[in-house]
Amino acid sequence: MATKSIYKNVVIKNSSLSRTLVSALENAQNKTSKDVRLSKSCRGLKRGQIKDILGESN
Repeated sequence: MATKSIYKNVVIKNSSLSRTLVSALENAQNKTSKDVRLSKSCRGLKRGQIKDILGESN
């Protein structure tokens, strides 16, 4: 998900929709995220290593 998408202005003209939005946000605040367990090993790569794997596009 693009991080800039959270900075959009939202205009709500209907009062019932505004109540629904506030309710959804309050409900989401009380929920916790699930733990994610990786089934495959992972490791960090440096820029040069990524270029070696994917090949240079230039």
